[in-house]
Amino acid sequence: MKEEKRTRTFKGIISLVILRHLWNEPNYGYQLEREVNRSLDQRLSNGEIYSIIKNLEIRGLVRNKVDHQIVKNRKYYEISSEGKRYLINQVRTLKSAIGSIEEIIEFVNTMTQEDKEKSITTPPP
Repeated sequence: MKEEKRTRTFKGIISLVILRHLWNEPNYGYQLEREVNRSLDQRLSNGEIYSIIKNLEIRGLVRNKVDHQIVKNRKYYEISSEGKRYLINQVRTLKSAIGSIEEIIEFVNTMTQEDKEKSITTPPP
């Protein structure tokens, strides 16, 4: 099956994971990519991670700074106060949704592969 484009919901989760990884210290893009891949057990492309970081910058949740001393022009990212506030507020939303998310996962996991395929390919009545 062809890999589907990531949903907005999943990109939102990736954003939260990035903010969490920046909470204690600034980090650079490649290291963030590795940490996010490890946290989510996914393989994100460079373009994907950087577009999400750029979106976080535009929203004021993350800011960047260039370090000219350690590695020539390496761009580090750090979470802003607004980013910390956003992450804390999103946890409230996630907590209220966890039960529903677990129920959805359980529902889909109890379906046979045949039922899943039939549901996808059979047009509604």
